[in-house]
Amino acid sequence: MVLRPAGEKDLPAIARLSHQTLLLGREGSWVFPSQELWGELFVAPYLRRGCCGRVAEEEGVVLGYVLGACSHLALALYLLPRVPLLLLRLLLGFYGPPLPHLRYLLRLLLFPGPKAPTRLYPAHLHIAVDPQAQGKGLGKALLGDFLECLRKKGVKGVQLSTTRANAAARGLYRALGFRLYAKRASPFWAPYHGHPVIHEVWVREL
Repeated sequence: MVLRPAGEKDLPAIARLSHQTLLLGREGSWVFPSQELWGELFVAPYLRRGCCGRVAEEEGVVLGYVLGACSHLALALYLLPRVPLLLLRLLLGFYGPPLPHLRYLLRLLLFPGPKAPTRLYPAHLHIAVDPQAQGKGLGKALLGDFLECLRKKGVKGVQLSTTRANAAARGLYRALGFRLYAKRASPFWAPYHGHPVIHEVWVREL
């Protein structure tokens, strides 16, 4: 197993894995059908304007990743100018039926999860491991590498979002020194999961 910095060439593999686990860690392509659009919205900004991204690969296959940003502003400045074209392509059918994608994106805007103050925790992250490779310590190795990179950059704090439903991830975060900062019951997942889910934000000082 090799851990290395994530790069532009990893966009398709990370998008695949991220899209594969979008439904609270499970497959949910019916929720947001286009893997390509998912990658453009939720992966590319981190590869191109984020910091400390890492992948774990075996024989050239990406089995896990952690993507992060040292500030929210860099991602916003990258993504906002590109949203109109992506939205136009979506409405014209380039990514398949527009309705499920629009529904998901609208719900993201309407039901944001809790956030910790960025002045204290400017960095944030997303992490996923292929379900077939879980239980082998990849998540711990990736996250530990990511935190060490942030420390070297002088970042003073990091936050991440998860849900009460993700027990394994919450155990990992606690083991690496994160603590629960805030939680909120959110209806975001109700149409997809059958009921509201508790959204949480976890933080760690560096």
